[in-house]
Amino acid sequence: MTTSVKLVAGLVAIFAAGVVVGGSLGFKIAKSNPPKPVVEQPRRSTNSTNGDFAARMCSKLQRDLNLTEEQLAQIKPIYEQSSAQLKTVHAENYERIRAIFRASREKMKPFLTPEQIQQLEQRDREREGKLKKSASEKPKC
Repeated sequence: MTTSVKLVAGLVAIFAAGVVVGGSLGFKIAKSNPPKPVVEQPRRSTNSTNGDFAARMCSKLQRDLNLTEEQLAQIKPIYEQSSAQLKTVHAENYERIRAIFRASREKMKPFLTPEQIQQLEQRDREREGKLKKSASEKPKC
């Protein structure tokens, strides 16, 4: 056997030994430290009712600023008014966004086949149904 063949055989043996030892240690470590289960955090609704937003913000301010009950009573109506204004802006923007999507779909229709138009309209009806269902399932305060 030549020196270069012996060298290559030695390197392959060292590599194989490293794979065996590394795999064994990795398996042992993985077995002794099982992965922690993933706990899914509840989703926060972005579509809060007036009371939810105002109550959350007041609670946060009271905790962060150590507000007195008198201060909280003075601040709460401000948040309730802001919440009502935000709800109005949200509704206006939602309608504007829907109008933009409706207009874009109308512009696309000349480029679609009748079957594709039908599929697009069906998809839109399904999405609207999901939105209505989602809105009806939200808790009312």
